[in-house]
Amino acid sequence: MAVLHRKEEKIEVVLSKLPKEYTDKQFVDTFIQLYSKDWGKIKANYIKHSQDKLEGAIIKMPKPELYLKNILTVYLENLKNDNLS
Repeated sequence: MAVLHRKEEKIEVVLSKLPKEYTDKQFVDTFIQLYSKDWGKIKANYIKHSQDKLEGAIIKMPKPELYLKNILTVYLENLKNDNLS
C-alpha cells in the first residue's frame, strides 16, 4: 500500500511553488505547508513501522524527511529519463 497517493501530482504542485534553485529543506517545508494531512500520514506510517519491528530488525521505511527527498529524487530521475526518450 502506498504511503502517499498521487505523488507526482503533489510533487509538481510543490515544485511550482519553489524558486528554480531550491533546497531539499525548502521542498520538504513547502510539502508540509501544502499537504499537512499527507505529512501526518507519512509520519504516522513511519512511527507504525518503527513500533512494529522486531528487536534488531531494520525499519524499511526511511525517516519522513528522507522519504520525501527520495520520492522527489525518483520523480526528477523519471522526468529526466522521459525527456531523453
